[in-house]
Amino acid sequence: MSSRLDVDKNIWTKFNDNFFVKYYNDTKINVISLPLLFNLWRDIKGKDLVHIQYIFSTSTAIAILYASLLGKPIVLSSRGALCKWCLAQGSKYKNIWLKVMIKPYLKNISWHATAEQEKNEILNVFPEAKVNIIPNGIEYEKFQIFNKLDITKYTEKYIGEKIDASKIVVSMGRLQKKKGFDILIDAFEKVTKIDSSIILLIAGQDEGEKLNLLEQIKSLNLEKNVFLVGNIEGQDKIDFFANANLFALTSHNENFGNVYIESLASGTPIIASKGTPWSEVEDYNCGRWVDNNALDMGNAIIEVLKKDTKEMMENSRKLAKKYDWSIIANNFKNYYSSVI
Repeated sequence: MSSRLDVDKNIWTKFNDNFFVKYYNDTKINVISLPLLFNLWRDIKGKDLVHIQYIFSTSTAIAILYASLLGKPIVLSSRGALCKWCLAQGSKYKNIWLKVMIKPYLKNISWHATAEQEKNEILNVFPEAKVNIIPNGIEYEKFQIFNKLDITKYTEKYIGEKIDASKIVVSMGRLQKKKGFDILIDAFEKVTKIDSSIILLIAGQDEGEKLNLLEQIKSLNLEKNVFLVGNIEGQDKIDFFANANLFALTSHNENFGNVYIESLASGTPIIASKGTPWSEVEDYNCGRWVDNNALDMGNAIIEVLKKDTKEMMENSRKLAKKYDWSIIANNFKNYYSSVI
């Protein structure tokens, strides 16, 4: 987002019962919010626990320092930032940051991971860390209400033209290198050689990769099969998942990946890379978990599209229901109580 939120600053804003948010402006320094720096101590002082949702941020370092000085228990969610692929991206000072800003306070920190894979990533960096696994949640019932669209109405809605496709494969994520959409497009070239009437729709906001992906689509002569449809939200997002035959995402790494569970909740099976924690789709027979390369992805797409649709839909929803917020929220409640 390039513009500031139009919200009240430096005061607690009530969203609903027991949920309050305080917004702080950034500053011309573009590194730290000075109002946050001066007020965070007071914000933390009267609280029982501090849950931090990001690692590589100056506000994180300040919050950890203040909470430690005040003797407040800390829960730190890594949100996938400690995977090998992620640590190799961006700033070369990440390892220094971890040694200086995080490691000295490890005894005060209880870590939160969303999956076993993420727990192992944390332990690879901090072997002595205390890590508890709680997955992300989903409003399961919300994804059971959708508008049924036939293929031509679906393509007209999301592509802007009526296409009489045999099958629809969808993907969703920010258009950035981490999501590996170039791998998915290469895989889809192999799919179209089996059935040229299958189409792929990729939804997501551009974060620097759109032009590269468009060039790739053109170079592979896939303009009639692969479409970048922009950002989709709300009910349109649910309809996007629910009326597709398959969801596939070739992320290099995901600590969880909400879009996978959103697709499953909509009744649409998934294909996930082994850089994600979705191996259990194999156990539930509602998708594949494969190596992140074009050949394996392409073969998996073809394989899943041949399977019994009704059974896959039922299995997808069965798996997704485990992640309903009513269950996940209670897990967090118990975890917070144990930390305090």
